[in-house]
Amino acid sequence: MKQLVLGLMLFSALFLSSAWAQVASAEILGVDETRPHSVELEALRPDGSVGEVIIRVRALDGSGNPVAGAPVSWLVKNSKTTPAYVVGSSASMAPMLGRAYAGADLSVDGGVTDENGEAYLVVDARTSGDTRVAVNVGGMDAKTYDGNDMRIVWF
Repeated sequence: MKQLVLGLMLFSALFLSSAWAQVASAEILGVDETRPHSVELEALRPDGSVGEVIIRVRALDGSGNPVAGAPVSWLVKNSKTTPAYVVGSSASMAPMLGRAYAGADLSVDGGVTDENGEAYLVVDARTSGDTRVAVNVGGMDAKTYDGNDMRIVWF
């Protein structure tokens, strides 16, 4: 009986430590993108069109292990006169989750990280554009390899 209780205590400690892991760092997996924009209607839905950009983020704990279940929030900042479209995320692939107009910010709920500690956002544009995407994962601001928010330029 003593061994059973000790075994259950050890299992509980291991389970709780992995289930409640804190995000120590978050990184955007990728670099800035420059690409042609999608044609009119293709920019409004997730369809793999030429202008779609998938931005991935990963959350890690203090030991470098992925953190599952961390809340993700995205902020899309558009600096051009025409809108950028959010057409999907790891939380939802419903057609057009929102649009970021010129000079306006669009907040998008990104759900939570998966078992690999990752989440993603899909953005598109139907004309030339210049958009920055910021992401927060479990209270940590994620940055690209060079320490910036993600930037997408459509031509």
